[in-house]
Amino acid sequence: MLLGPGDDAAVLRPPAGHDVVWTVDDQVEGVHFERHWGWEHVGARAAAACLSDLAAMGARPFGLLLALHLPPATDGSCLDAFGRGLGDALAAAGCPLVGGNVTRHPERVAVSLSALGLVARGRALRRDAGRPGDVLAVTGPLGLARLGLAAARAGRLFEPALERARHALLRPRPRLDLVPVLEALTGADGPGRLAVMDLSDGLARDLPRLALASGLAAVVDGARLPGPPPALAASLGPGEADPPALAWLGGEDYELLVAASPSLFERARAPLGLVAIGRLEAGVPGRVTLEGPLAGRPHLVGFDHFAGAPGA
Repeated sequence: MLLGPGDDAAVLRPPAGHDVVWTVDDQVEGVHFERHWGWEHVGARAAAACLSDLAAMGARPFGLLLALHLPPATDGSCLDAFGRGLGDALAAAGCPLVGGNVTRHPERVAVSLSALGLVARGRALRRDAGRPGDVLAVTGPLGLARLGLAAARAGRLFEPALERARHALLRPRPRLDLVPVLEALTGADGPGRLAVMDLSDGLARDLPRLALASGLAAVVDGARLPGPPPALAASLGPGEADPPALAWLGGEDYELLVAASPSLFERARAPLGLVAIGRLEAGVPGRVTLEGPLAGRPHLVGFDHFAGAPGA
């Protein structure tokens, strides 16, 4: 960073031999978060959502820009808390805040972050790299953030027994820790090819996108999805006591979805913490077949910003 906050724009100089990966992500009050969850968490969640896109591309964070929209009555203590949450998340990622803008919004808080990352030239990870026969896998548990959202809607988010779900919702972790492993697995002298994307909208929405980009169909075994512990899911009542469905619908888990050849999957399984959930195969691009406990449940379609609430 040659010039950071305080001027009309930031000045950055990417190192030689690298491509710049650039992403943007918005967090809007009433859509992505509620103010009473805590301003510090709002800042941390916003950073995680944006940085997760860099992790999915195998990129290391290089800088981040913030656009913050605030109602007129917002006080300084709220901004202090927001800054702590955002700053802690960026510090953990080694990502400087290089600039931004603050403006008034008549009603609600909105946060827009644009993150820049670096990847060795020509080695950004993409969704369209899948091949027939690839193993589909995820890098960690799914559905905990959705369970945390259900707890928030029930007014139970801060109960001690729901700490794990609360943490998943309020303090998500972008898997930047896996970027060095991804570099080693897919480098110029590495063993092979991966298709990767992050799970921000849930497996039900994101897996069809990866399959479509790769021109393939997918098969998922619901029994293999790493969902929330049954006892934790059941603690919120019968409507949430379905770990496979929670894992499938998910949303804001920010784990990575990976497609790899069987041989590369075996090499990547331990270092990436992969859990196999299905496979890619020839078929209608983007079509997903659910097997096991999710079979025959076409209503499990996940969240869509323009189709209403989750499951609509």
